[in-house]
Amino acid sequence: MNSPPSRDDRLIDFKETAHLLGDISERSVRRLIARGELPPPVKVLSAPRLYRSEVLAYLQTLKAKRPPSRR
Repeated sequence: MNSPPSRDDRLIDFKETAHLLGDISERSVRRLIARGELPPPVKVLSAPRLYRSEVLAYLQTLKAKRPPSRR
């Protein structure tokens, strides 16, 4: 018997992805996918979805690229 996916491995729609990325537009999410910055979506029936864990990993790469803050 398979266990349910963890919270980070569940599939999310573009609206939730946009919210996780700082309330950007869904169109911006599509642009990030087109540029290869986000992975291609998984189709569930005909609806595109992204793994939440992959979106969070993208945010971590942005954080790692950020210059250190000056104090």
